[in-house]
Amino acid sequence: MAGHQGLDVLIGIAVALLLTWLILIALAIRRPTSKVVQLEAAYRQFSSSGVLPSRNRRLRLTLLLLALLVILNVVWLGLLLSRASDERAGQSSSSQSATPGGVSSSSAPSSASDPRSGSAEQRAIQLEDLADTAKPFQTVPIQGTYRGGGGTLLRVQRWESGKWLDFPLPTKTDESGRFTAYVELGQPGRYALRVLDPDSGVTSKILVLVITG
Repeated sequence: MAGHQGLDVLIGIAVALLLTWLILIALAIRRPTSKVVQLEAAYRQFSSSGVLPSRNRRLRLTLLLLALLVILNVVWLGLLLSRASDERAGQSSSSQSATPGGVSSSSAPSSASDPRSGSAEQRAIQLEDLADTAKPFQTVPIQGTYRGGGGTLLRVQRWESGKWLDFPLPTKTDESGRFTAYVELGQPGRYALRVLDPDSGVTSKILVLVITG
């Protein structure tokens, strides 16, 4: 946050300097007043060479210097804006990743952040590919294998209102560790699903099921 504030301050300074250089250029190239024109005409009349002093030369040098400062300022401002855009885009993508049900990734816990399950435990419940979409109240099978052994009761859960909720009916693994559970969802939307061993706290990876209207 402090880095973003400092970057915003630098952008503000760059914009202020750019406006200052532009104002100075406008003042430098402003049309001379009638009094100045009269003095220049009088100088040409009484000067043997008819050449004005080095006013035009100084003006050109001044404009050249101001133009160089404007170019440098524009380059600096462009770099600052590009950096700010990259940082905000990175922050947005990290804090608003695609999560089911419109819930941000910071509020929906993943299986990796579950304190009861480590990386080895996450691989213990292996799920087969789940259908991406289903109709309301359509029965959707969830199949997989659990290495915890045969005859283990497992719970299918969905992420809702900031917590994991159990589906009413549990499923049970066979002797080889395979299991099949069935879920039905009535309301259209995106749902995060996982399988949990309530006794050990081992969870599967999170799957997303979209219920279309």
